[in-house]
Amino acid sequence: MKRLTHLLLVTAMVLTIVPFAASEAVAEKVFVRAAHVAELVAAKAPKLRIVDCRPEEDSYKKGHIPGAIYLNVRSKLRVKGAWDTVGVRRQLEDQEEVFGRQLGIDSDTMVVLYDDEGWDATRLFWELKYTGHDKVAIMFGGWPEWQAKMFSVEKDINKAEPALFVADVQPQLLATSSYIMSKMGNPNVVLLDVRPPAQFVGDKKHPAAKIGGRLPSAVNAFTLANWEKHTYLKNPDELEEMYADLGVTPDKEIIIYCNTGYYASNSYFILKSLDFPNVRVYDYSWVEWNDKGFLPKIVGSAK
Repeated sequence: MKRLTHLLLVTAMVLTIVPFAASEAVAEKVFVRAAHVAELVAAKAPKLRIVDCRPEEDSYKKGHIPGAIYLNVRSKLRVKGAWDTVGVRRQLEDQEEVFGRQLGIDSDTMVVLYDDEGWDATRLFWELKYTGHDKVAIMFGGWPEWQAKMFSVEKDINKAEPALFVADVQPQLLATSSYIMSKMGNPNVVLLDVRPPAQFVGDKKHPAAKIGGRLPSAVNAFTLANWEKHTYLKNPDELEEMYADLGVTPDKEIIIYCNTGYYASNSYFILKSLDFPNVRVYDYSWVEWNDKGFLPKIVGSAK
């Protein structure tokens, strides 16, 4: 049986990324302990980039992990796309600009992300993975854990030295509406809707959506319900059992959607932490899907 500590992974540039438990040697390396980050900071580890992903820059200015660079994920990564979709990923060259010139990330950089709400860092995590950067992990417990451990804090405004980030797009991590249509009815594919239940049934809707509803055959697991106190993931056994009850199992291809891909990125991170091998994010999500009259949908009451 897996325990939460089995998911916590130490991360370093000059060290191999390894799990705490030998039985998890092949699992996705997604978490790093705050204590280990503190060790890396104290040692001034080379090629380490810590990114503060909290939504308010004022929080960063009041105190952050020494050496951390600030990035407002909600404004810097997400733009308006086709079909009036909001919050979707930027064009590839713009992603390279943000990751390379603004964050100073190149192919050798080990990236550690943290926030205080449990879902901003996960969006950056997915985008880095999508653009081919595997050396990335999220600090378990986020900023609250760093504070609880009373590790050192600084108020300096750090700027990264620009670096060359060359994207190597991983198409297997992305789903589009046409891709989903090609998989409709496939028993080996699960559509996972990670919005709040009221939006799943269509009683409520995102402001950018014209109607409430969902994709046919989708199952629902609200992503933020998977966390304890925002930044601490629930027990893996509990999560695996919950997902299995919905038919979401590691042997299936899982396509995750929400409204604009933000919650979906969060659930992508969760499933990767549980070692699901085949997970895609449909970042245009319901805001695109609901507006395309030719796509099948189950319509709710929200207008």
